[in-house]
Amino acid sequence: MILLDQAGAGASRATLFRPVRNQESFIEHFWIQRTSSSGGLTWRIVPDANPNLIFAMSRENSRVEARCFLVGPRSHFADVTMGNRILTCGARLRPGALPQLTKFPASDFTDHTVFVEDVFGAHGRLLMNQLGEFTSPLSAIGVISHFLSRKWSGENRVARFPFAEHTRVEEMAAHTRLPLRTLRSRLMQHVGLSPKRVIRIERLHRALASSRGRSVTWAEIAARSGFADQAHMTREFRCLLGESPTEWSRRSSLPICSRR
Repeated sequence: MILLDQAGAGASRATLFRPVRNQESFIEHFWIQRTSSSGGLTWRIVPDANPNLIFAMSRENSRVEARCFLVGPRSHFADVTMGNRILTCGARLRPGALPQLTKFPASDFTDHTVFVEDVFGAHGRLLMNQLGEFTSPLSAIGVISHFLSRKWSGENRVARFPFAEHTRVEEMAAHTRLPLRTLRSRLMQHVGLSPKRVIRIERLHRALASSRGRSVTWAEIAARSGFADQAHMTREFRCLLGESPTEWSRRSSLPICSRR
């Protein structure tokens, strides 16, 4: 979720676009994030059940380097080097879309970043060639949109799981009418994360979204987000984000060209 990454430091430079109607079943939104970085800042990415197809451009000495890759679901934070990054854009896919697009289990992509050529073969190489000719960020989004529509067929269906509706795995199992073992197996196949990990990530996202307003205390955020108490939330921050809530919040004030 780019609006939450680095405590929301890049949100003001991000633009989201809704997919067309026939893409809504497998694409949550398209996004563009412009940067003006230099140096070696590491940008902390939040854990996320949603995969992304990402196109990035960076300036390397006197030339511009372009890459396109598929990012799987993330079970914990990741640090990405933003040095010399010019532009990043892509599609935020819905949980459950990966097996339909790639023909591989979602768990194969968990916590991995894979070049599109290695996932889609000749189609991935063609995508890279087309992206290399783009004239604007919107044209790059158009190329990505067309590629994803070609890889998707009308009979494909994304398996839906009620992530945000429940705070306990047992509740999710009861809602889906699946035994716990079957629920876990299906989530690993379609989403790439266990039911418990997904619930923890969703709860963390609620806390991070609430913290962006800066008008409530951490104790209030913990209560609103579904944590047992503030200490519980702090433990989850350290486990999933690698630092305390206060340390995390300081990231939003870091200019993108700074070093940690």
